[in-house]
Amino acid sequence: MMSHWIGIAIIVVPVLLIAALILKRPVFWFLTVLIAVGIGYLHYTGADVELGNAVLVEVDKIYPLGDGVPKPGEVGQPQPSNAPAPSGY
Repeated sequence: MMSHWIGIAIIVVPVLLIAALILKRPVFWFLTVLIAVGIGYLHYTGADVELGNAVLVEVDKIYPLGDGVPKPGEVGQPQPSNAPAPSGY
């Protein structure tokens, strides 16, 4: 779900910022409506999620956060014991 919003933000924010600086008010609002229609189409086809996923993958390469779960053999994770399972169940 987060990749959906990231994809939309990557598409909308730069276009609206540039349009707000360059265009007059009526043309700006017309462009805003056209962008909304275009975002609806991109959402329908799934392109916003693909773009968001691509950005999140690249960000994870730069700033790897991991999933918070240590991998086997790392400090902090209990090792499995060879003790037999308790009986009586």
